Amino acid sequence: MKDVAFNNFLAEIKKAAAECSAFSFKPTFNIEKLLIGRGLSVIAGIDEAGRGALAGPLCVGLVIYDASIILSSHSMCGIDDSKKLSHRKRVAALDIITRNSAVATSVLVSHRAIDSMNVNRATEFAIEKLLNSISVKPDLVLLDGNFSFEAAYPILSLPKGDTRSVSVASASIVAKVRRDKVLDTLDALYPEYHFSNNKGYGTRRHMQAIYENGFTPLHRKSYNPVKRIISGYDEP
Repeated sequence: MKDVAFNNFLAEIKKAAAECSAFSFKPTFNIEKLLIGRGLSVIAGIDEAGRGALAGPLCVGLVIYDASIILSSHSMCGIDDSKKLSHRKRVAALDIITRNSAVATSVLVSHRAIDSMNVNRATEFAIEKLLNSISVKPDLVLLDGNFSFEAAYPILSLPKGDTRSVSVASASIVAKVRRDKVLDTLDALYPEYHFSNNKGYGTRRHMQAIYENGFTPLHRKSYNPVKRIISGYDEP
């Protein structure tokens, strides 16, 4: 299919996807079913965790469900946007995802890589790495957000995709659970920063710890307040 024709196809699908998920309160397989109805069979959901964190890695998850699972279900019990689930429910959801999906995997990108290439490029790098690592090759990737990445496979960006698509919501859970485990481990190395509680995000307690103790080797130097401290515009 020529690029122009395929771009028109994606635009048509995006419009239809918005309509078929407009009244859903939890993610469904409606978008995936729409794509299967248009001749696609292998659909990957991708989402990330840790994009806005001040410390620690970015984690990008990828999940693929068999077409048979998608066509036989409206949604999947226990699967929702990872931000809406407690830790206990996310862990339980991860078990459901692992048992029912054809592919459920993730990749970490270090804080150093984020600093050197910026978070958008780091996300793109992670997506490329994920897609190259799996043996099941997708016909199309559903990506949470409004990003426009070049990849070996067609990408359909879905604003609020983790609240609309089971595949994307599942990817968000895979990424979140893995990243949280990493931050829990880092908490033992730097207990004064409370990484186990804040997961590297800029909570008031975390910000106070930075100003009182300085920043750690795990903090992203391209993010404020660390960037301001390094530049001399802020006192540690």
